[in-house]
Amino acid sequence: MRRDLSSAPRSIKDGAIFLADAHFNPLGRREALTFLRALSEGEITSDQLFLLGDISDLLIGKFKFCRDENRELISLINLVAKNGTTVYYFEGNHDFFLDEVFDQDVIVIPKKDQPAEFFLNDRKVLLLHGDFRVEFRYAVYAKAIRNPVGLFLFHLLSLNFVNFWLLKYMQKRLMAKRLAYNIENFQKKRARALCDLGEKSDMIVEGHFHQGCDFDCGGARYINIAAFALEQSFVRIEFDRISEGIVNGWRIKNIKDIKSRLQRNGVS
Repeated sequence: MRRDLSSAPRSIKDGAIFLADAHFNPLGRREALTFLRALSEGEITSDQLFLLGDISDLLIGKFKFCRDENRELISLINLVAKNGTTVYYFEGNHDFFLDEVFDQDVIVIPKKDQPAEFFLNDRKVLLLHGDFRVEFRYAVYAKAIRNPVGLFLFHLLSLNFVNFWLLKYMQKRLMAKRLAYNIENFQKKRARALCDLGEKSDMIVEGHFHQGCDFDCGGARYINIAAFALEQSFVRIEFDRISEGIVNGWRIKNIKDIKSRLQRNGVS
């Protein structure tokens, strides 16, 4: 039986790793594999891994083409979970319908269960991918692509079932898409959208927007994790041991030095 959020630990542990928006694409954007290999082989260690969505550029679990194209990514995530790291995979707008994609040890959190409530010591932390309370047009699009009926009609009417031609086209377009951008007035817009959540929590952590920033949001600390695809970095929770477990901060770690060591050992 698959583990779900209702049966999973809700405490964020010392050393927990957060990663978002790796946008793995087998056509060329493969840095996520380096990170996952490092984690599976002990170059990086953590009891918990929080994947905050868009880890793949195109992983719609209902399509065999997507499962096959992401086979290496899926296998490594399964291996990390099998080796003892608790893996939480938050579905994003590029990766969804994942219930049957991963092994049972991987805890998949669909959009309907986001934000998900966790605790960091006595602090309430809300975690989500990020395509939440966004502009109306995007909200309609996000809902449509996650609708099984809509997805079936897309598959049928586009003749996508003929050699998955449309998914192949989308994969190429996504590989060419520019991931680095600045959102004008992002802090003001996001603080307004999530202010009520900030008043009921201590931290809000999400990806999706690729902004890599933090600010006050209704009294809570808001953190937008930088896109891994751009910076090859992840965030690790480290407790201030002198202050008896009080959070000292979110530490940014970079995998470039790890990647060079793996390459010297014959791993790409």
